[in-house]
Amino acid sequence: MEEAIDPLYLTTLLRNRMQRNLLLLTAAVALAGCSTDLDINAPYEENTVVYGLLNMRDSVHFVKVNKAFLGDGNAFDFALVPDSNEYSGEAISFAKVYRLGTNGLPVDSFPLMDTLVSGREPGTFFAPDQRMFYFRTPEPALNQSGGPQITSGRTFLYQNAQYRLDLVVKGRKITSTTNIASDFLIAPTDQDTANPIAQVNFMNPTGTGYGAYEFNWTSSGTGKRYVLTMDFKYDEVRDSGTERKVISQKFPAVVATTTAQQMAMTVGGEAFYNTLRTVIPVDASVQRRIFRGIDFRMAVANDALHTYLTLDEPVSGIIEDRPAFSNIDGAFGVWASRYTKTVQNKRLTATSLNELINGSITGNLGFCSGFNVGPPYGCD
Repeated sequence: MEEAIDPLYLTTLLRNRMQRNLLLLTAAVALAGCSTDLDINAPYEENTVVYGLLNMRDSVHFVKVNKAFLGDGNAFDFALVPDSNEYSGEAISFAKVYRLGTNGLPVDSFPLMDTLVSGREPGTFFAPDQRMFYFRTPEPALNQSGGPQITSGRTFLYQNAQYRLDLVVKGRKITSTTNIASDFLIAPTDQDTANPIAQVNFMNPTGTGYGAYEFNWTSSGTGKRYVLTMDFKYDEVRDSGTERKVISQKFPAVVATTTAQQMAMTVGGEAFYNTLRTVIPVDASVQRRIFRGIDFRMAVANDALHTYLTLDEPVSGIIEDRPAFSNIDGAFGVWASRYTKTVQNKRLTATSLNELINGSITGNLGFCSGFNVGPPYGCD
């Protein structure tokens, strides 16, 4: 099953990261240029920054086109002025996305249209409006050749194709090509939500002591980085009403080195219960907490996005400098793809459920099960 994906979120996140890096660079150079002996600022030079992240489950795809430059003055002041960051309408004379066939030639094209997006929170950069470009794609055939068969849900991009971005900004040609992070296979026992033998077990098979649950999947041809998030869902019941709660735990990224690679992420049982105890307070006003299932969300990045994210991670070694990454010809930025696949409403085994409700770690949190009727675990 697939979750709804905010098409602006990751595009905006990456755009903000690039603008932040350029802003810090501009500020550092401006400070260094304060010497009266040497002015290191070169003549005004404008650079284009482009960000676009495709998802085959999205019907609308957003592209952000900004400008960044080095000049005299305070870089933080420039960041608050839209004209210092966005191009005027006539500056971008061509904007189109092409779907490429197996021979590398265009088989379809999609013009980029501009729109004004509101609701941007105030901060370092101008707000609340920002200019974005977007294009729409129709729903292709469900079962596509050249990749894992898609078994459910709508798709709007061909996972076996490449998509090329072409821009002309102030007479300069800008282009980039990316493949599509494709569907991948989750192990049947982890995909199944109804079969009792496929339930999540955090206890040892003997029922004595904590064990671990292993989530298994097979990498696709174009998926490079896999990041698993586990969502523990429950309802909190008070006299004033019932509120849905979700506790999310994100696990370290796992990187595929080959196609059809068997991959896994292990979730420790004791750590699982300790996380619940840490996050959920003992509250006398809560009548009961109803367990509503566990979702596993797998976010996948293709190779270009994986490289960008890797270079943007915090430095933990003695080498502090990292090369800037861009896969855009004629500009800076990233043109890449991502994909998210979700298994919803996984249940706990009887021993794991008993530990949640009566165990030494979480037994005082007032849990019962929304999947069971009557004692010993049901809420009725």
